[in-house]
Formats: sequence, structure tokens, C-alpha cells
Amino acid sequence: MKNKNVLYISNADVCIGVIPEIGGTIVYLSKGISPNLIKSNESLWDISKKPIVNEQTDFVPYCGHTVWLGPQKEWWIHQDINIDKKNEAADWPPDPYLYIAEYEVIEKSETAVHLRGSHSPISGVTIEKEIAINPDGSIFIQATVQNTGQKACSWDVWHNTRFDGKCKMSVSVDNENVRVVPVLNENSTEMPYEINNNIFSYCPQEPPSNFRERSSKTFIYPLEPQISIQSGNFEVKIIFEKHKISEIHPEQGLVEIYNHTEHGEGNDLLEVEYHSPYKTLQVGESMSSWEVWKVEELQKA
Repeated sequence: MKNKNVLYISNADVCIGVIPEIGGTIVYLSKGISPNLIKSNESLWDISKKPIVNEQTDFVPYCGHTVWLGPQKEWWIHQDINIDKKNEAADWPPDPYLYIAEYEVIEKSETAVHLRGSHSPISGVTIEKEIAINPDGSIFIQATVQNTGQKACSWDVWHNTRFDGKCKMSVSVDNENVRVVPVLNENSTEMPYEINNNIFSYCPQEPPSNFRERSSKTFIYPLEPQISIQSGNFEVKIIFEKHKISEIHPEQGLVEIYNHTEHGEGNDLLEVEYHSPYKTLQVGESMSSWEVWKVEELQKA
């Protein structure tokens, strides 16, 4: 049953659901009669309960696919409307004007939608999103970031797609371009991973009984610009451009994978992330970054 708060497009037995009022977030992906293949908190889809968006807005875990800016360490240092976050160089939460504020529907058809956000006084930019399902069922997602502020700004375009934390993922790598950063403290231990035949994969599992959670973040410059995720009985392939490693901000990765599990499944999370080149935009200038998703049902053994 379709949700009244969601704008749906479909083609070739593939369906995408977007909520323009909540950052133009993609909250739904299905093929045929499959369940939702991405992780999204449907309990938060009620737009009447959305918080007011300002420089004090806290993070809301809508999940789905969103667009952030990189590098994360600079999210709050270029603004003057939340001095506390500027002084502490806060790296959380992400800019609420970009991921939670309303996006205007510029154009809509049965198979595509074009959205435009509002200017962010925190990041100095406006984001447009174009989402289309092609006749072959592949999904094209493009984000265009425009400097709509009053001074030059430097960012990358950060695509972030969430899946259930127990989903298996894989990306082709060489060992020299893989950096795993576990989250280690009294409550958290690392997520196991493996690299076999130049394929990196997390091995998601619940934390041991003496820890509340497992979490690790991996920064990768891949051999091939593609990430595969097994979601239920389907494989979702996320394809993107392979940029020169020198074009990626040194504190980010062309590919980043975050895997988190807890006891029980409600908060388990797999984040599949892609960064565009880091660029300086003069006032009025823009840059675009795209992904292509392909969804295939897995053959039964």
C-alpha cells in the first residue's frame, strides 16, 4: 500500500519513493513485489511531525538515500548562525537545510522527478536532485550543488544510501587503498571484515554480550566504481564515476562504508557512500554528481 506522504515514480517493474518535504529523501525502493530494499524509518514519514528546520535542528534518522557535503569536519565552520558549533568545529549533525528542509517539485512524470531545495545559510549552497527510472529498470540519481551564497565555498557531493545493517556488501579493492577505522570504546567494538580475491566485505554480526554495539567505517579507493549490496533476495548495484584519488578530499574516500549493529535489529545500519571530487565553487557556480542503481533478483540455489 502506498504511503500518502510519499511521491512515487515507477518504470520497468521498479518503484522509487521520495518525500520532497523531507529533504527530497529517497525512502523507498522496490522491484516487482519485493519489500522496501533500502532502510528507511517509515514511522518518521509523517511530514506533519517534521521538526522546524533551523540552525538548532537535531538529527532525525530518516535513513534512505540522502545527499550531504564533504568534508564532514567542515560542516559547521563556515557559518555564523550557530557560533557554538562553529567554535567546536562540530562534525554532527549534517546541515538540516540540505537533508530535512522541503524540496520543491520542479517537474514530475510517471518515471522521473526533479526537485530543488532551499538555500542553506550553513553551507552556502542549494541542492537540486534529478531521479529517473530508465526503460531497462536502472535508476539515475543526480545531485547538483550550486553556490547560492555570497562568497566562494569548497565542498564535495556526498551520496549516502542506507540499508539494513545485516545486509552483505562487496566492493573491489587493493589492500593499499583500504583504511578501516573501528569505533572502539566501552560500549562499542569493531565490525569484522574480509578481503578475499580483491573484494572487500563486512561480515555483519551482533556485538558480543559485553558490548552494546559494533561499528566500523572504511575508506576505499576502489578498483571498479561499483558497490554491490545484497538486500533480501535482491542485489542492488550502485555505480558511479571513478575519479582520480587526488581529486578526493584527503579526509574522505571515493567510497565509504559504515556498518553498525546492536543487540536486536532495529538500529542495525549499513551506509554505502560515494564522494565526488572536492571543488571550489565561486558564487553562482555549480557541480553535479550521479549514481546509477541496478536491481536484480538473486537466483535461488
